[in-house]
Amino acid sequence: MTVDDVLGHFRISPAEGLDDVRVEQFRAEFGRNILAGIESRSRIDILADQLFTFPCALLFGAAGLSLMLGDVIEAGAIVLVIGSNIVVGYFSESRAEELLHAWGELRAEWATVVRHGREVRIPAADVVPGDVLVVRAGDAIPADARIVEAHALSVDESMLTGESEPSEKTTIAGSSNAPLAERRAMLYAATIVAAGEGRAIVVATGQNTELGEIERALSRAEERAAPIERQLDILGKRVAMLAVASSVGIMGFGLLRGQPISVLLRSAVALGVAAIPEGFPAVGTTALALASHRLEREGIVIRRLAAAETLGAVSVVCADKTGTLTENRMRVQAVYLPSRGTLRIEWDRSSEANTHARLVDMDGKSVSPSELRDLTRITALNADVTFDESGQISTGSGTERALVEFAMALGYPVSGRRKTMKRLREQRRTPEKAFMLTVHDHPELGRIELIKGAPEQVIALSAGLSDGERRNALAQNDALASRALRVLAFGWRRVDDDANDAIGYSFVGLVGLEDPPRPGVREAMAILARAGITTRMLTGDQQKTALTTGRALGIPEDSIHSRVTPVEKLEVVEKLQAAGCLVAMTGDGVNDGPALKAADVGIAMGKRGTDIARAVADVVLAQDDLPSLVNAIAEGRRLHDNVRRAIHYLAATNTSEVMTMLLGATVGITPLGPLQLLWVNILTDIAPALALAVEPPEADLMQRPPRDPNAPLFTTNDLHNLVRHAALMAVGSLSSYGLGAAFGLGPGGARTMAFLSLVTSQILYTQTCSANSTQSDPALRWAVVGSFGLQAAALGIPGLRTILGIELVNPVALGTSLLIGAMPTWLTRPNCRVHTAPSNDSIITIVRREVSDPEIEEHCL
Repeated sequence: MTVDDVLGHFRISPAEGLDDVRVEQFRAEFGRNILAGIESRSRIDILADQLFTFPCALLFGAAGLSLMLGDVIEAGAIVLVIGSNIVVGYFSESRAEELLHAWGELRAEWATVVRHGREVRIPAADVVPGDVLVVRAGDAIPADARIVEAHALSVDESMLTGESEPSEKTTIAGSSNAPLAERRAMLYAATIVAAGEGRAIVVATGQNTELGEIERALSRAEERAAPIERQLDILGKRVAMLAVASSVGIMGFGLLRGQPISVLLRSAVALGVAAIPEGFPAVGTTALALASHRLEREGIVIRRLAAAETLGAVSVVCADKTGTLTENRMRVQAVYLPSRGTLRIEWDRSSEANTHARLVDMDGKSVSPSELRDLTRITALNADVTFDESGQISTGSGTERALVEFAMALGYPVSGRRKTMKRLREQRRTPEKAFMLTVHDHPELGRIELIKGAPEQVIALSAGLSDGERRNALAQNDALASRALRVLAFGWRRVDDDANDAIGYSFVGLVGLEDPPRPGVREAMAILARAGITTRMLTGDQQKTALTTGRALGIPEDSIHSRVTPVEKLEVVEKLQAAGCLVAMTGDGVNDGPALKAADVGIAMGKRGTDIARAVADVVLAQDDLPSLVNAIAEGRRLHDNVRRAIHYLAATNTSEVMTMLLGATVGITPLGPLQLLWVNILTDIAPALALAVEPPEADLMQRPPRDPNAPLFTTNDLHNLVRHAALMAVGSLSSYGLGAAFGLGPGGARTMAFLSLVTSQILYTQTCSANSTQSDPALRWAVVGSFGLQAAALGIPGLRTILGIELVNPVALGTSLLIGAMPTWLTRPNCRVHTAPSNDSIITIVRREVSDPEIEEHCL
């Protein structure tokens, strides 16, 4: 639509705006200018996530049965375990939410509109379609609007489109089918005016804006359960079936033997307690919380604990370019001077501030900044930026900021010169004249006019250049542009009061700018590649810029998606997931929101990220430091390896208890009581399991490919070893019971020997499950010592012996129990290890096609 079409549609003029009657009419028709918003997780949500889990349901069931049978102490102990798990998980995730809220951005909540012929400031929520927006540098756009006046207007749309450079705006409409980033006659909600000023007619508010469309895409994006959650859910259901089947079996044996129902119910509860691994939730939650805490110290905030483990299974990282792979901050990277040729700019990357830079020629020799005095004068004065009270640039486009920062970094006294050589007049760039002119009074040169703009036009307007020099300058422009740099030309001339008497421009040189890759990103990409993880760039930038950045980072061309919309980013993520990949998505903008939510792990930037990006992400990088993602993935792999070992340990020990009780039932004995089993499961087993869950990482952690997220928690070989060792522990415990009876110790003494033998074999089983020895792993060593200490306390403290139903035994019986308990580990350790490295069939490789292609195929090696 043309400007006249828009004005005619709303029957208004840019000078008069709307009256009160029509404002109320449009508000009643279209509603207030607000979005539904992305809700962050409340404390109740976090608590519910910890409480309503399958393991918790199993434990509550066991506690309820114990309470029904009058075993209050036993029921209380189980509830205590549930409570501790919930507390650990709740406080870990609550801490992450508190950090998230601390980063909440200050939104512009006001807008300037024309009503009744006057400019007025109103709440952004009160803007209605038909309102005439008045926008100036630094303003946040409150709604989608059609531009009707534009004076050197440019808008930073990076958070919406991913385009790194501000979009230059005009009143001339382009194609209605043009990509969002190429719609030069439109303003969009959530974008920022970088420079200039203008007026625009609001055409969409609230949910009808492009921002509203992204929010609808967010609501459509579905979150997937973490692999560890799916695997533990499957394991928990199988454990529940085992518990029920075992309890039914033991009652069946008892009924056949004519045992009383009350005795059988207690035995069934005891077996249920044995089958339900109370340590599963405790170990899993604590391991996740500890991993989350370690990552937080490195500036990685885990919002959902399970995401810490999911990171270890990531096979594809989809990364937004602008602000994630790159700094989202323009820098001068190269300069061409007719007298010196092309020079490189080496920035001090130790801080985010562009305050120190060094000039070097193509041979690596330093160049004095004084040789660029004419150039830095123009970049400092011919720039639309403003400064705050501290002397920092507060407004201005990314290019203008970069030019001024370049002058400051080379020692040009920008602040002082802008005061002594104030701008007298200016001519802003237009589509026809792609350059900007400013006039200043110079204390020595008199009145000067500075020019900055498109190299072809500035070189054409320059005097004193020979044909060869002109061709060389244009060739240098082509060379810089071929590196995907934004190239500007600079010149100046003296002018009299009558501008018509001015002499020709003196060509000073060319400047090449880019949004450079973040420090360390290329190295991080190389590490991810060695770990079998594919990196894909998803950007709203044009293809040439995206390809240049991708090459600089070592990303293959067929893994680069350019000019993608928010919905297309979401589609890429979903297609990769459908192909079997576990996808991590990194981003910072509103346009990344749907893909961040749909990804298996959404990773947002903490500093520069928008509220929407942080609210839907699972992980937030506090320092916007993408290389720290490598550490997070390594921690996720370590966590998965360790949790597998810990769960393998708990599954084996619980299986040994079930076998002990079932085999005992077949011969008419109850070798262990409910409280003895609960003691073993909660106190004796959990400490070694926790030690296994925090073991140091293995050396090949980031040299092996990602595991298959759909693979079962244990391999077939793991299960065979688990059952074999559990059977040996059960046979050992029952043998000790039988020897106790043979020694004439009575039921209490025999049960004590069975108890001691089972506990010993379970504690020593850590040596089979561990990737390290107790000598090299202090945590495991102290866990083993502590567990044996608890057993000594149980045997030595009269009150505990009474509660647990055990008694002191003679040294021979004690030594026999310990010896039998040690035999399973001694017999099986050389041939029974918990394997951590994935097999070849879990390596996933994705062959990428363009976004427009309907399929992304998976090839499993």
